[in-house]
Amino acid sequence: MSDRIAAASGVFAMLCLVALLVLILAGIGRGLLGKINPEWSGEIEIAWEYSAYLMGAVFMFGAAAGLRAGSHVRVAILLARAGRGPTFVLEMLSTLIGLFVTGFMAWSLFNFTLRAFRNGQLSSGSLTPLWIPDAALALGALLLAMQMLVRLLRLLLGEATEDESLKAGSVTE
Repeated sequence: MSDRIAAASGVFAMLCLVALLVLILAGIGRGLLGKINPEWSGEIEIAWEYSAYLMGAVFMFGAAAGLRAGSHVRVAILLARAGRGPTFVLEMLSTLIGLFVTGFMAWSLFNFTLRAFRNGQLSSGSLTPLWIPDAALALGALLLAMQMLVRLLRLLLGEATEDESLKAGSVTE
């Protein structure tokens, strides 16, 4: 189940990244059209704001997917030289710290979302209700915290914490 959630999280991150690319290309296209006809010039007013929302979603949802895929930066040389016992301790310690940090981040972002919803806060640029992008960030943080918890459980059970078939450059038969 957690693997499917991680995969869906990665797909959502990819869709947000595509939307971000389309928004940037639309802004560039508008700038180029402005060179042809000055009446067509100007910025897309929501571009910077929505780009920030989309980039936050890409980061949060992509991080949740990347944790299961094993694509996060780790000090592999240190782990390889540490031996089996110290490696387990280092993995447990780093996972517990990661679980604490991501859990706190998810809790904080959910509180932030609830406050924006209760107060009816709107963005100053596009008048978007701020609870909508805040909720996306909170959900992404929750998924990342859940993946940290699953990683901790896999470590305790002696299972693989990363899906080797998801790593870049791996070949499945």
